Amino acid sequence: MTPTTIKKTSPKFLLSTLSAVVIAASLSGCLSSGGGSSDDDRKETPNPLQVSTLQGDYIGIVNNGMRTYRGIRYGVAERFAAPEFPEAHSTPVKLSTDFGSNCPQNDSAFGEASVDEDCLFLNVYAPEEPGEYPVMVWIHGGAFVYGSGGESYDPVRLVEKGVVVVTLNYRLGALGFLPHASLGDSNFGLQDQQLALQWVKDNISKFDGDADNVTIFGESAGGHSVMSQLASPGAAGLFQKAIVQSGSYNGAQMPLPMGQALFGDETISKTACEDKSGDEVASCLRSLSVDDLLAAQPANLLPVTRTDVLPWSINEALASDFNEVPVMMGSNRNEGTLFSLLALTPTPDDPDTPENESIPFVASDARYYEEVASLLALDPRGLDTTAIANDYLSVQMPVALLMQAGLTEDEANSLRRFDAYSAIGTDWRFNCPNSEQWDLLADTVDTWGYWFTDTEAPSILGDTQSPFPLKASHSFEIQYVLSSSETLAERGASEAQLTLAEQMATYWTNFAKYGDNAAIGPNGTDGATGPVEWPRLTSEGQIMRLNTPEPEAVDIGDFRETHQCEYWEAPPRVQ
Repeated sequence: MTPTTIKKTSPKFLLSTLSAVVIAASLSGCLSSGGGSSDDDRKETPNPLQVSTLQGDYIGIVNNGMRTYRGIRYGVAERFAAPEFPEAHSTPVKLSTDFGSNCPQNDSAFGEASVDEDCLFLNVYAPEEPGEYPVMVWIHGGAFVYGSGGESYDPVRLVEKGVVVVTLNYRLGALGFLPHASLGDSNFGLQDQQLALQWVKDNISKFDGDADNVTIFGESAGGHSVMSQLASPGAAGLFQKAIVQSGSYNGAQMPLPMGQALFGDETISKTACEDKSGDEVASCLRSLSVDDLLAAQPANLLPVTRTDVLPWSINEALASDFNEVPVMMGSNRNEGTLFSLLALTPTPDDPDTPENESIPFVASDARYYEEVASLLALDPRGLDTTAIANDYLSVQMPVALLMQAGLTEDEANSLRRFDAYSAIGTDWRFNCPNSEQWDLLADTVDTWGYWFTDTEAPSILGDTQSPFPLKASHSFEIQYVLSSSETLAERGASEAQLTLAEQMATYWTNFAKYGDNAAIGPNGTDGATGPVEWPRLTSEGQIMRLNTPEPEAVDIGDFRETHQCEYWEAPPRVQ
């Protein structure tokens, strides 16, 4: 099949950074006191912050105008075993501003290092006023090897709009997703998520949440988790709506034997279990230290299929049989810039590092072609990676024009390679798969699509500086939903961006409230969401572009043309 010619687009200065989810503001609060009695004739005053779950009582705190319950243990699990609910406790547990331990992971921008396997905790945030509120359960990202449901996410903006928010931890890396036949169904992290959702169903009414109106939402690996739960029979009935943020990548996933060949065997080869076979492998893996497993695991992992938890891949399920609930799904304009920085930016000991420190990014031609080939290696179609690398380079701004704009020749060539690699990562990995899944979903369930395009989004990098604008990179939309106005303002958000954050938070919470009504979806019942009504998606319909000065409904064709989706329908292949 002849590959479609790539269409030229306006040149973009695309950069990103190593950090992907540094989003939280520091939260503080004080422990609310319980009631008591002064003499035998007075009854004890009930503590309004004490709740009774099937696992025992918890006493929360008031924090930032929310009833807050951090560090609730929802599950316990032996290593490489299915999780279970913990035993009930008889004495009320007083909670504080502290979160439960992160699941084991190496230190990163995604979360603090941990070797504590006792990590199955969740956090509940509820409005102060009693009521019956929709529930939103957040599943964090981090390539399935990093992150937690803790301090990186501040749900105050959502709770203010009348929902209960739950964030959770789940097992990560080799301990959560190591594919190997000796371990049975190795999707332990997905099993953890399902146990947390069952805990929500059993207990959330005690926190004034509506157990029959639960929306799961997540970004990146969290979005991929949401899609996996849509595909998993074990999640049936545990949620009524789903929001997917940048989670459409690798929708074909892979069966357990292939996952073992690509990830499991390589991981085990780096441990003392290298020479074990059969049941000895699982026994040996259980005897290793957490540090040994973390040192051996790959940089990222994925759930595998042909298992009880995930019989079929996401895309196979969407095309045939899945948990049919309304879905809101989208991705960002410049998803790939984060991964370009990781792949192409030289380290101090890299031979590509220039002597002239004024050159911010340098990657040789050879490095560029190697990284494109590595990026596309998992595509089963046998892609001609050199041709694709050339096609994307050909539409970048010419070196001469970049030099006229003040760049040196080295800087201009480096930027062209960076932009080309970013666009490939954006289009191939995220946005065209997103488009395909829109089509699969819209054929069966009520679907709403979004496209986050605020290329002036505030930096989430703290003191880290970047020589070029980061634009609408991977994860940059999270702060518009899961942070406070104060945090956004501290990062330099404009009034228009603060307004966009309010609109996005309202769209998200309206979907949690009304998403099962196709006539309303993310739109408010009183028309107060904003200046634009979000249309329900059809195959040739419209999606919502989330940008300043205000969101707008645009044709889905604009998204597909910008991200070269016609090109990726028939990309160059090796003859």
